Amino acid sequence: MDFLEAKTNLCSTKLNTNYTDVVNGVNSLFSLQDVNDAVNFGVRKAWDYHPWTFTEGKVSLTLPNPLTAFYAYPVNFEDESIFLIVVNGVAWIGAGNGKRNFTDYIKWLSDYPTDTSPIWTEFERNYYLNQNACQSGQSIDIYGKLRSTILVSDTDLLPFSPTSDNYQDSGNEAIILLAFAFLLSSEKKRNPQQAAIETKNAYTILDTVWAPMAERRSQKNPQNKPFFNSGDLFPERRNRFDTNIGNFP
Repeated sequence: MDFLEAKTNLCSTKLNTNYTDVVNGVNSLFSLQDVNDAVNFGVRKAWDYHPWTFTEGKVSLTLPNPLTAFYAYPVNFEDESIFLIVVNGVAWIGAGNGKRNFTDYIKWLSDYPTDTSPIWTEFERNYYLNQNACQSGQSIDIYGKLRSTILVSDTDLLPFSPTSDNYQDSGNEAIILLAFAFLLSSEKKRNPQQAAIETKNAYTILDTVWAPMAERRSQKNPQNKPFFNSGDLFPERRNRFDTNIGNFP
């Protein structure tokens, strides 16, 4: 689904009007800007709701000369969303390495100023790399969550159609419902009760789309962090009303 299809769908199935009438100013209630804003609102809400694959991004840089203690966050990344940094082809992860709490990071380098551990942290809109583990000119790849972009062109794709408007899933339907809710709660409709219902329905759809993705992610076994099945640690159940306490299957 592309931007034009989303707007047309919103008008015909939710607003009981023709998109052409909105474009031509024939519709006395909603303008084209209203419809554009509504769909973009729906996109942002859906984008932020789960860590979808299409929200993940990568920025590649080269470490400057001279090195500095910290660097500006990628402008298109959400705050504190960096989850992996790779320097000169080496991932800064593993026992004793990787991302640290900002306070712990500062304290560690204060106590051990020559330490060469590949550790990093972030604070405000900056990320900090241990300079002792870096060299000027090295490549750096940063992975994090992207901010949603505004749809402008009619051919811009909705996020649940990442490669073509011929391929999509029901996540795009949720965007239409969120767009509809946006207009219902506006000064032109003043119907917050129905807006809340449409929003709830939209999030139900998004949860349905997300559930199998979350299941597949849970089956991935991180290196050095094996999953395991625990035994029934408390076989004797104690009943409190209809709740079984202490049973771990």
